[in-house]
Amino acid sequence: MQAIPNLGPLGYGQPTAALPMLPFDYDEMDQAEYSAYLQDRNDDLGYLAGESSESAMSPSSGTGFNPSLQLLAPRQQPLAPGAALTVPSRGKASQEAQAAAKQRLERRGHTKSRRGCFNCKRRRIKCQETRPACGHCVKQGLKCEYPALPRIVHQPQHQIPVFSLQDMRFFHHFLTSCYPHHPIGSEELWTHEIPCLSEKYEYLMHAILGYSASELMASDRSLAEAAMSHRLKAIKAIKKSLSGATTNTAAAAASSGAATLDCSSSGAPSSSSCPPGGAASNDKDVMFEEGNALMATCVALTYQSVLLDDGMAEYLTFIRGVMIVAIQMYIKGATILFGDYLLGDRQKEVLQPHMEGLPLIDAGWTEQAVRAVEGLRGLVEDVEGREVESRYWELIMEIGRMLSVSSWKAYIALTEFYTWWMMLPHEKFQALIDPGNQVAILLATHWISVEQIMATITEAELKGAAKMPSQEHAPRTSTGNLGNLGWLQYLNSQVDSEHLVYNQWPVWVEEQRRRDRGCFGRTIF
Repeated sequence: MQAIPNLGPLGYGQPTAALPMLPFDYDEMDQAEYSAYLQDRNDDLGYLAGESSESAMSPSSGTGFNPSLQLLAPRQQPLAPGAALTVPSRGKASQEAQAAAKQRLERRGHTKSRRGCFNCKRRRIKCQETRPACGHCVKQGLKCEYPALPRIVHQPQHQIPVFSLQDMRFFHHFLTSCYPHHPIGSEELWTHEIPCLSEKYEYLMHAILGYSASELMASDRSLAEAAMSHRLKAIKAIKKSLSGATTNTAAAAASSGAATLDCSSSGAPSSSSCPPGGAASNDKDVMFEEGNALMATCVALTYQSVLLDDGMAEYLTFIRGVMIVAIQMYIKGATILFGDYLLGDRQKEVLQPHMEGLPLIDAGWTEQAVRAVEGLRGLVEDVEGREVESRYWELIMEIGRMLSVSSWKAYIALTEFYTWWMMLPHEKFQALIDPGNQVAILLATHWISVEQIMATITEAELKGAAKMPSQEHAPRTSTGNLGNLGWLQYLNSQVDSEHLVYNQWPVWVEEQRRRDRGCFGRTIF
């Protein structure tokens, strides 16, 4: 497996802030007296209707007409034709009487009681709203009860992620061009089931968008920010889940006896629904969507890591993440979406017919590789505290030896190398990716250089693919193998002056790739 880019504060559409939600407590609402509440609403209407003195004084208003007010109005006499309109003068006493009457009509201003007790609302009087009992209830000896206040619940911010038109472009590119090809033959899952899962699991969507954005960076470097933003969002979301699974993996695997993840005693490929205890139980087997989403996320992040110059450590970390999640799901008897492709010998059976007939790698390249790796023997063999590095060296040497025997056997040796990485204890794994471990850096430069000269073998993985994108949509690194020079260039630059003498062959490989992109038979760049 090989593959992916980085997520950071990318330029996709930011989640919109949700408006606060104001749900009422329905249990408390059942106890409220709706008649008092509705009466309170009617008071508002009555108060507003009494505001207009003109309508109250007009007989034509129909409602609110008071006959006694006619006594305050001057009598109106019909005018004779041509007569001048005259306004009768009013005496001082008349004016004072009218002013006093108007004052009586005006309603005294007051503040409405909106949260008064039920008794005051029922009696239609203003409540002092004192707690625990208002003055009216105390005076009358009544039990004072107030309606429950509505509880204001603010909706969580950024609850619904919003993706931009640029993200839609990334998603389309993933579906048509850069979907992963691992496990071998699982392309239909990557273009159908996995996208459906991403709708529910945000971290999977971010991993897909980040990987696709990194692929598109080959023609548009401005997408780097978007790629890194999506990557970081995905990593942050799955970190907690994976760390919890890591602590239980070793003990769980040992107790289940599932070291080979094979339930079949005959050696046939295992069913993905086969629980650790024995026979498959389809009716009881539960599909853990989250586990499959985590596994797909790790694969997508693994692919993206190949496209990052300093992505080797993360690449290996996410490969281990795939195994961690797979083991946990297997032990729990969950359906593994990739189960039919991961368990048993399915991938070997698919690839063997395509790789057995491959010609051997150029003998000169193979001899240089073996000679260079042999030169590291003194740094690891029989050196106290270098037991893990020694095993690392042995696995690389085995790949080099098999290159002169059979391309298929060299590929098998390479898969065993990756399996070793997956199953390393955490402490030993951390020691090998420590940037201060110069021996581990030298081993990494030689491992990557060996894969560079194996281009015709690793690219043959595509022959086992269930489907491939059209030529116009072909991605930059469709196999996800270590095809770009980023890792090699970065690691070569990390070798200190004391160890440069051991790193001459990886530097030569880098120079050959720089001079000729198709060097070593490579067709995918």
